[in-house]
Amino acid sequence: MRQLINDIKSSMKKTEEKESLIREIQRIKEEWLNEWMPKLTSNETPINPYRLIWDLMHNVDRNQTIITPDAGWPRDSMAPFWETIIPRGYIGWGHHSTMGGSLGFALGAKLAESDKLAINYIGDGSFGMVGMDFETAVRENIPILTVMTNNIGLGHYYDDVPGVAYLGGNYAKVAEGLGGYGERVESPDEIVPAIRRGLKSVTSGKAALLEFMTSREHDMNSKYWINLH
Repeated sequence: MRQLINDIKSSMKKTEEKESLIREIQRIKEEWLNEWMPKLTSNETPINPYRLIWDLMHNVDRNQTIITPDAGWPRDSMAPFWETIIPRGYIGWGHHSTMGGSLGFALGAKLAESDKLAINYIGDGSFGMVGMDFETAVRENIPILTVMTNNIGLGHYYDDVPGVAYLGGNYAKVAEGLGGYGERVESPDEIVPAIRRGLKSVTSGKAALLEFMTSREHDMNSKYWINLH
């Protein structure tokens, strides 16, 4: 009996320690989110890319969604904020991955899980490398949703790599030309309505590309995850 009592006391102590740890994690998370909330809910124009991620996450059914961010800025900005609630709902690729790979990854995810929404989150630089494969999605009836953050440049390489400081093109029109649904969005007020139109398109069986004109956001140095970069 004494052993049983001691075991119960030990179990209760472990439970209390676990609950204390959970509360501490929740406190840190709330503090961190409060720090970033001005960007996550920003009304600035061009659109703040963190606002785009926040609105996207809250306007898709994450129980039925697989999302994969592209290399560089799309991955670095999405990874801290996107909350995955199902296994394999977020397909990440570590710190380094192939630029443009998310388009093919989304195609594969949709083929593997045809009942789920497959999203690739990609920048204009990466789409410029692989964008013609959007035609594959249209031709093969693989209705993925491509969400593009277009800051008219390549990642954070504006000052380091010649020729990428300013990129051009209307990628929504490219998507339309390839037979899919394309829409360019310039106002934060249009983020959610555009997402809904994109979802309507993929639900009907047509691949969609939503091109969001975003700012060149440089703030990635939160004290909670600066060491990840």
